[in-house]
Amino acid sequence: MAGDDDQAVALPTDLTPQTEACAGTPAGRLAVVDVGSNAVRTTIAEFAGAGSGEVAVIEAHREPVRLGGDVFLTGRVSPQKLDELVVVLTRFRERCDALGVGRIACIATAAVRDAANRDELVARVRDATGLEVRVVSPSEEARLLTTAVKKKVDLAKGRSLLVDLGGGSVEVSIVEDGELVHSDSYRLGALRVLQALEGGRAAATGKTFLDLVDEYVRSLDDRIRDHLGDDPFDRYVATGGNVDSIADLLARESRVTRRDGVDACRLDDVRDLTARLAALGFQERMQTYALRPDRADTILQAAVVYYRLGRIARVDTVLVPRVGMRDGLLEELVAECAHQTLVAHHRESLVAACRALGRRYHADAAHAETVRSLAVELFDGTAPLHGLVRADRDLLEAAALLHDIGVFVANTSHHKHAWYLIRSSDLPGLDDKSREVVAQVARYHRRAHPSRKHAPFDELSAAERERVRRLAALLRIADGLDRSHRGKVTALELSLDATTLRIRPRAREDLALERLGLAEKCGLFETVFCRKVVLEDPTS
Repeated sequence: MAGDDDQAVALPTDLTPQTEACAGTPAGRLAVVDVGSNAVRTTIAEFAGAGSGEVAVIEAHREPVRLGGDVFLTGRVSPQKLDELVVVLTRFRERCDALGVGRIACIATAAVRDAANRDELVARVRDATGLEVRVVSPSEEARLLTTAVKKKVDLAKGRSLLVDLGGGSVEVSIVEDGELVHSDSYRLGALRVLQALEGGRAAATGKTFLDLVDEYVRSLDDRIRDHLGDDPFDRYVATGGNVDSIADLLARESRVTRRDGVDACRLDDVRDLTARLAALGFQERMQTYALRPDRADTILQAAVVYYRLGRIARVDTVLVPRVGMRDGLLEELVAECAHQTLVAHHRESLVAACRALGRRYHADAAHAETVRSLAVELFDGTAPLHGLVRADRDLLEAAALLHDIGVFVANTSHHKHAWYLIRSSDLPGLDDKSREVVAQVARYHRRAHPSRKHAPFDELSAAERERVRRLAALLRIADGLDRSHRGKVTALELSLDATTLRIRPRAREDLALERLGLAEKCGLFETVFCRKVVLEDPTS
C-alpha cells in the first residue's frame, strides 16, 4: 500500500525504453543513428544470429548536418536545420526499410541536449520517420564509448584515459582495470569552441586564433587535472572524427605506428601538426590537406584539446581506435538481439562507479558493502510483494553504496547531502531520471518518510514516487540491520506471509543495536507494504 499522499501505482515492467522487436529470424539487420553536433552518422549492419557474435557493416554514412552551429549561438535548432535533419533521417529510414532492417536505435548528444526546442525536434522526427530519438546524458556517452573502445583496445589492466571530442563537448573518462569508474563532460567541443571564439569559420586563421584556442582550453586545466588525479595513466585513447583525421594526416608523413592493435600518434607530432594547421587559412587547410569544409574549420581547435589533455595526463602517445558512440550502440543492440544482453556488464559498471564515488567522499566502504548485500537479499526475498524489476535492483544497489556519502559534507542531515551529491554526479549507465531515483532513495534512508510536501519528491512522476517508496523501504531495513557498522549480520533468511515479514539473520555477535536500528527504520516498509516486520532470533 502506498503512503497517504498517493494512491498505489502500477509500475512499468522495465525502466529501459521499449523498442521494436528484433527480426524473428536467426540473423537480422540492425541500424544505429548518432545525431551529433557537427554531423549525423548512421550505420546499417547485419548479424549472424545468437551464438556467433559476427557483425558485418553493410553501410555507414556521415551527413554534415551542423545542429550545433545554431544551438551554440542561439540556444535553439533553427527551422532550416530541423528541416535538413528530417530530410536526412527520412532518407535513412527509407533505406532501412528497403534493406529489411528490423531494429533501429537513434541517439542524440550535446547539441540536441542543449537545445531549448529539443522536445519539438524529437516529436518532429518521430512524426516524420517513426524514429524515436533518445537524448543521452554525458555519462551515457561515456559508457557507450567505453563499450566501443573495448572492442579495439584491451583496457582490462591498468588505468586508461578515454577522450571523446565531438562538436559540442568533450567527454573525459577514466577506466580502471576494464571498468568505467569516472567521467566528466566539458564544453570544449570543436564546434562550440569555434563559435565561442570567432562566431564563424572565416576568421579561424593564423597564430592569433591558435593563441585564443589555447587560452580557452587552458582555462579548464586545473579543473581537469583535479578530476584526473595524480595516478599515472597506462594509455590515452582518443575518439572522434577530428582525431581520426589527425591520424590520417600524420600517417601521410609516416608518423603513425601501431600499438595495442590500433594507430598510435606521438603527442609531440600532434603539437607540430597543430602549428602547421594554424599557419594556414581555412581555404589553405582544405587545399593542402584535402579536408572537407566542416573538418577544416574544427580540426585546429580539436588538435589543441587532444594535445592539452594528453599533457595534463602526462602521457606521450595517443591511441586512435577509430570508433564512436554508434559502434558502442551497435554492440549493445547486437548483444540484445542475439540474447546476449549486457545487463550484467551495466550492473558491474554502475557498482564500480558507485564505489569510486564513495571513495571520493570517504564513505565507510565496509558499511556500504554490508548494506548493499542485505538490501539485495531483501529485494530478492520480497519480490512477490514489491513487484519491482531487475533494473530497480541495480538502483537499490547504487543507493545502498552511496547512502552515507553526505557525511563528507556534515553528519547532520547527511541524507539530504547525499541526495544532492548523487544527483550532481555522473553515474555511467544511468539516465537522469534513474539517477534522481537513486538520489532520492538514498535521501530517504533515514529520518522523514517520502512525502509530497518535499518538492523534489513531488516533482517525480507517480510511478517514480512509488518506486522510491518501495526501494527506500528496503534500504532502511538493510541500513538498520547494520546499525553498529560492524557487519554483524552476514545473511538473511526471509519468510513472507499475508501479514508479516519475518527476518532471521545469520549473525556472529549480539544484535542489540541492530534490533534498535530495525525498530527505528521498519516503519516505511510497514506503511508501504502493510506487513509487520519481525526480527527473529539469529542463527550462528
